[in-house]
Amino acid sequence: MAHVLRNTGKRAAGWLISHSARQYRYRNCLFVLAHMRCGSTALSNILCSRPDVSGYGETHVRHDGRAALGQLALNQLRRGGRKPQADYLFDKVLHSRYDLEAPPEFFHARAVFMVRRPGDAIRSIVKLFRRVGKNEYRTQEAAAAYYVERLAALETLWRRFPPDRRIGLTHKALLRDPARQLAAISARLKLVPPLVNRYDSPPASRQGGGGDPLTSGRYARIEPRLHDPHADAPLEIPPELAAQCEDRYLRLCDLYSEDRGKA
Repeated sequence: MAHVLRNTGKRAAGWLISHSARQYRYRNCLFVLAHMRCGSTALSNILCSRPDVSGYGETHVRHDGRAALGQLALNQLRRGGRKPQADYLFDKVLHSRYDLEAPPEFFHARAVFMVRRPGDAIRSIVKLFRRVGKNEYRTQEAAAAYYVERLAALETLWRRFPPDRRIGLTHKALLRDPARQLAAISARLKLVPPLVNRYDSPPASRQGGGGDPLTSGRYARIEPRLHDPHADAPLEIPPELAAQCEDRYLRLCDLYSEDRGKA
């Protein structure tokens, strides 16, 4: 009962805030839409280190209408990530329960899509949940099921964004050449001045599910890295699930690559 009342209060407060100023529109939002353990925290930190972007990372706000933007601003204020004069409201969404019921206005935002190859991502998800003592994704099979579902949702979301309001990239590409990927994001989403490879890691991005609690705080930039030789080791999951993971990954890579080619 207390949980229901608390959520109702948050929704009411969100509605009031969202109707208090014209800035609370999805066209003024900047999103990272991705899955867990794909490098999204580092990119979020770069975006949120800008004075024109208000946010810190993943807020766990359900985007189902304009009231969500009031909740987003309230969450940022509570976690120390609110910049009232910023041009953009930021959120990172890694779970489909938060964007499954996205309204048409949601797709007026600017969005960066990210994906990481299944072997790397699934091992990293399992490692994280074991380290923090949570049971939800402590097995490769559970993490792989999440991966397949989330990538399918990302493909659906991708197709609904106008080409000039979205860009997709892989974790591998971001780590191989951060400067090139940041320049591409800046050009496509018309971010002025362009993104630069440096950031401050806010405490809120490392706590309470806001981002990466393991390594984010150690860095102030995206450090270029080459291919991990352990990434090609087979996962300990059913073959059909492994095939689904690979298929979903390649589908998104093809969409992102095709989109870059048309730019």
